[in-house]
Amino acid sequence: MSDIDEDLLALAGADEEEEDDEQLLTTSGKRAKNHDQVGSKRKKIEVDSEAEEEEEDDYNPYGGNQSEEEEIDEPNPFPLENKYKDEDDREHLESLPEMERETLLFERSQVMRKYQERKLFRERQRNIKEQQERNELEEEGKKTRSSTRATHATGHSDLKASKLSQLKKQRERKTRDQDYNDVEDEDDLDDYAPDDNYKHEDSEYEEEGEEDEEDYNPYATRKSYDMDKDEVEWAEEQTDREAELDDFNKVKVGRSFIAKYCFYPGFSDLLKGCYGRVNVGTDRRTGISSYRMVKIEKVFLKGPYRMGDFFTNQYLGVTQGHDRKVLQMNIFSDGLFTSAEFDRYTRALENSHLTKPSIHVLRGKSKEIQAFVSEPLTAKMTDAIVRNRMMFNKKLSGTNAVLEKTVLKDKLRYARENNNERDVAKYSSQLRNLEKRMSVYEKHHENDQLGMNKLGALTSKNRKVNMDKIRNAEHIKKEDHGLDSKSDPFSRLKTRTKIYYQEVQKEENEKAQAMAEAKQKQLQENKALNEHKEKELLLARFKRLGGLENLIQNLDINVTFDI
Repeated sequence: MSDIDEDLLALAGADEEEEDDEQLLTTSGKRAKNHDQVGSKRKKIEVDSEAEEEEEDDYNPYGGNQSEEEEIDEPNPFPLENKYKDEDDREHLESLPEMERETLLFERSQVMRKYQERKLFRERQRNIKEQQERNELEEEGKKTRSSTRATHATGHSDLKASKLSQLKKQRERKTRDQDYNDVEDEDDLDDYAPDDNYKHEDSEYEEEGEEDEEDYNPYATRKSYDMDKDEVEWAEEQTDREAELDDFNKVKVGRSFIAKYCFYPGFSDLLKGCYGRVNVGTDRRTGISSYRMVKIEKVFLKGPYRMGDFFTNQYLGVTQGHDRKVLQMNIFSDGLFTSAEFDRYTRALENSHLTKPSIHVLRGKSKEIQAFVSEPLTAKMTDAIVRNRMMFNKKLSGTNAVLEKTVLKDKLRYARENNNERDVAKYSSQLRNLEKRMSVYEKHHENDQLGMNKLGALTSKNRKVNMDKIRNAEHIKKEDHGLDSKSDPFSRLKTRTKIYYQEVQKEENEKAQAMAEAKQKQLQENKALNEHKEKELLLARFKRLGGLENLIQNLDINVTFDI
């Protein structure tokens, strides 16, 4: 056992039971000779530690030059409601004319706006300065810790200091055991010796503590560490794994989505790179509808067709590997991709020697879709949506279409009279487009009307059939009931209610009307007959000779002569 170990054990009190009286006598001289050296070293270490503690006590990271850097805040020029200086000022303003009062309030609002800007600027400058001070203090702290660790180089003095610290920890542990175990004897306590496991654990703890001190940031919170960790994990996940079925379902668009946003500006650019689920018919073996997973490459404008409750001329160009096709938008499905459809699409890409898109591309397209959906509607966007929708869904039949066609014809005639070829071509094209749209519109509505007529005819036919069935059933029931009533003497006689007064009144009205019509007819006939007889009589008398004399003879003329 070396002299240094003996001195350290003597300081720790561990040599009371291990050394006998002879060894104590022989080593007393050596201990006395080295006691001064160890004591001086201990004093030096204690002085250094006390100096460091005093420096740490005097250290204030936020107290340096605080009084010099403090700035006096500018007072609020209008503390009362940010408009008035005080109550007297408010009363004074209210007593002023309206024009003058509003002018002063506007000027004060401008002053308050500038005051708020200056206040915000000062606060921002103060925050920047504090952040710079924190960064400087953090760098100084790192330098101090690194210099402290650098001074403790591996050597004989550090070995003694480490053993001394271990012995101190053992003594503290020993003292704690004495406090908890008061029943044990002092001899047992003296025989207590620490295990090497404690030393190993302590050394590991110290090493871990030094590593933690190196990575420690006094101004960083746990949330920031967690965020950094999450960001690193997200980046690793993004670059490592391949795109899966769920990732493709996030960039899938269906019939409902298309019908809702197909007239929005920017819809064509949004669909490029999206994926869709297309209905390709019914499987002959299973009778279940079959679907394919396709990628939307482009939006084409062709002839109009019906898409639910409206018309559109938009077609989607889709691909599956090297296969390309242009499809209508009404055959897209709202359902999600299945594993079989995804595997089929993957095999098509492999056969075409194409690669799947990366997860970064799919996530970017998903964010683009979310931004498109969540974008607020503006007046300009609403006008564009209405204009695009009314292109093929405007009511062309009726007065509006006739007036529009008449105006175009007048313009075309005027252009031809003036020999303006440019206007002639322009109005001719507009007139042809209008007639084409009217024919398409009328054709669709004729089909709708034809369908309505067929449905009405079928409904009336079914109604007649039902009425015949009900009538036959009632007749059969009546016959059966008659047979039963004859055989059953206790059967109840059923009668049908009849309102006599209404029927009698109706009959009387009909009779009176018939009599009036007959009487009127008879009067007309008699009148016509008398007129005919009188006419014939007059004609016959004047045709014969002497008819006039006969008529004159029948006249009674009273003539008196005065002589």
